[in-house]
Amino acid sequence: MKRLVLLPVLLLAACGPSKPPRGQTLTAEPVREEFTPVDGQATADDIARFLAGRPVRHGAALSQMQQTGNYRSHAEEMATKWRVFASKRTARQREWSNSTMAPIIGNPRTLLYPFGGPDLLYATALFPQASNYVLLGLEPPGGLPNLDNADPDAVMSSLGRLNTAMDAQLKTGYFITKDMKNDLSGGPLPGVTPILLASLSLMDATVENVQGVNAAGRSAVEIQFRLPGGGSRRATYVAGDVSNGGFNSSYRGWLSSYSGCVGYFKAASYLMHDSGFSGIRDWMLSNCHAVVQDDSGIPYRYYDSSKWDIHLFGNYDAPIELFAKHSQADLRAAYNAIGGGPALSFGSGYAMRPGDANLMIAVRK
Repeated sequence: MKRLVLLPVLLLAACGPSKPPRGQTLTAEPVREEFTPVDGQATADDIARFLAGRPVRHGAALSQMQQTGNYRSHAEEMATKWRVFASKRTARQREWSNSTMAPIIGNPRTLLYPFGGPDLLYATALFPQASNYVLLGLEPPGGLPNLDNADPDAVMSSLGRLNTAMDAQLKTGYFITKDMKNDLSGGPLPGVTPILLASLSLMDATVENVQGVNAAGRSAVEIQFRLPGGGSRRATYVAGDVSNGGFNSSYRGWLSSYSGCVGYFKAASYLMHDSGFSGIRDWMLSNCHAVVQDDSGIPYRYYDSSKWDIHLFGNYDAPIELFAKHSQADLRAAYNAIGGGPALSFGSGYAMRPGDANLMIAVRK
């Protein structure tokens, strides 16, 4: 039987600054930002701000588009989703991470997030001290959009598709793959890089550099950025198949530099419950210092009690109906044995309500 280690949930009083940075607060109303005209050449950070619906500091062409009614509608929609849904959820995640998860796993340098796609919001909220975020998905990365010479009507149309692609993530916390495929194809904003940039700007990050990179022959994008009050960080998104047919020796070799990282799984479609994804499952179990996941990640039965300490949070009964065949009787028994884990203040994966959510932290002994 697996050994369950339960640590008390620490209730910490927040003693933050009187005016916390945008993206780091539960404030109901954001600071209103004025779209004043500016000149000059847009930087990568200006492009990120433009995509997120925030005033640019440089870039005459972007600034001119921001004076239009269509753009103001885009900005208001992004701000509303951030204010009403995402900012509150990510604030609760950061608080839980700092008070509960950090004492268990420490402050990981690298987070590896298979099946995460461009979900940088959750990654930075739950692992705020990491300096390197590696996200794996199937969608093409794209690159830094060149909007200075783009047709304004085409840009506005693409902003509408970007808003749609980010809708589910901002409201519920995960992406819908088929929607991303439709919303991110063609136009001046192809690939997932615009989502990554917009997410960073919503969190009040400063984007320092964006460049395409090669990950064992797979297309990837690397973004260097700074969060408020933090040092330089890096997010790398890799487009590559991690099924057994795609997770070959070159891909595993590229990932080997991240051995000792913390792994994270959320809304992972229970793919590693099937034999077709045994390669990435076994790699994570062999190379991660710790794994944080909901029940859609690696099946509970693969965590050998002689190698892992298990910490359970929230509660588990069964998957949603779509994934009913992946019910885990042993995980349910583990939760029943302890009368349910400490409550979560946020939803996770397909369980959007905190009371229905579960998280497991497995730490290598």
